[in-house]
Amino acid sequence: MDLKIVQNQARLQSMYPDNLDRLWKVRPIIDIVQKKTQTISPSEHLSCDEQMVPFTGNLDIKQYIRGKPCPWGIKIFVLCNADGRVLSFEIYQSKKTNMAEEYKSFGLGAGMVLNLAGRLQLVEFTKLYFDNFFTSLALLERLSEMGLYRTGTIRSNRLQGARLETDSDMKKRGRGSFCEVVASSGDTCLVKWMDNRSVILASNMIESGAVNKVRRWCKQTKAYLQVDQPQVVSLYNQYMGGVDKFDQMLSYYRTFIRSKKWTMRLIFHMVDLSICNSWLEYVADRKAKAERSMDLLSFRMEIAEALTSAEGMTPRRRGRPRSLTSSEEDEHENVDESVSRKRKMKLQRPCSAGKNDAFSHWPQKVKGQSRCKNSPCVLKTRTMCLKCNVPLCLEEDRNCFKEFHIKK
Repeated sequence: MDLKIVQNQARLQSMYPDNLDRLWKVRPIIDIVQKKTQTISPSEHLSCDEQMVPFTGNLDIKQYIRGKPCPWGIKIFVLCNADGRVLSFEIYQSKKTNMAEEYKSFGLGAGMVLNLAGRLQLVEFTKLYFDNFFTSLALLERLSEMGLYRTGTIRSNRLQGARLETDSDMKKRGRGSFCEVVASSGDTCLVKWMDNRSVILASNMIESGAVNKVRRWCKQTKAYLQVDQPQVVSLYNQYMGGVDKFDQMLSYYRTFIRSKKWTMRLIFHMVDLSICNSWLEYVADRKAKAERSMDLLSFRMEIAEALTSAEGMTPRRRGRPRSLTSSEEDEHENVDESVSRKRKMKLQRPCSAGKNDAFSHWPQKVKGQSRCKNSPCVLKTRTMCLKCNVPLCLEEDRNCFKEFHIKK
């Protein structure tokens, strides 16, 4: 199977030459999906993290990230809402990664946060969360200038001289101990918390905050303990997982392609990303109306039915075609006629997206009568919708044809 977005013959004339863009073969579909994701309204809490497109073939930009469910693949930097909706993303291309010139001095991780956030119209005091791959004090200061709150874990070698308690001193105080200092910039608080091992968080949104109790397992006593946890850690754990939620949904029904071509993997990853994003938008809309929503699998099935029932789609016959003799043709016709007399094929209900699209729904008169499918009408009719393939009344005193196609 081979699917091309850009023809190889147009490579030299392409606006994405190979020496500037490693992804020129699939760039058009990436640009379309990027523009659509950036139209989604950002929520109050956003998270930035890395995502992997599973791929083990030959590709110079292939990456390995330890701890990911699919450690080998194509790396994507993603900015998400707290519920998992993707707002912006950028595919890693080593030195050719697309990033604004003004952000390159911050480094790859910090620069990518600014690059993704800069594409969106974020309101003041939006809260950003990211891990220690992205966090630096320079990034925190720049986000503060942009009027954004930010919280992230930070590596001990990026503290720029800020002094915190050592791990050995904190272990003596016991599990759940923490300390905090204010960074030299004056608006960033550094909090170090000891759990099984120490973790450092930097935030301008909150200091250590209120102390909560969390349950932790103790190997020595073989029992659960109540451990102190600063509020800043609780907030980080609560809102940092947007990208992980989206990865989880992608993994449920990922489009499986038996191909070692990286272009195929990226094309269908963009398709899956669009479907999951659309489903999350649909769920949020139904929730706002206090209405029940369908699950992700049913949503994908609705899309598949709408696409396969579109005008011009004909069922593909499997197997090698062969010509029939005249006697076989007569026998085949007789069998079909006898079967049609014994029973009628059950009509399938069209999906809601297909019947409400106001496109190519034409009425046609047929010989036999069938029960009208527009509830609550129970009368019989000789009118069929060619696209939906359902019988619908179209008379002077009743217009079930119109009601059926505008009913939600």
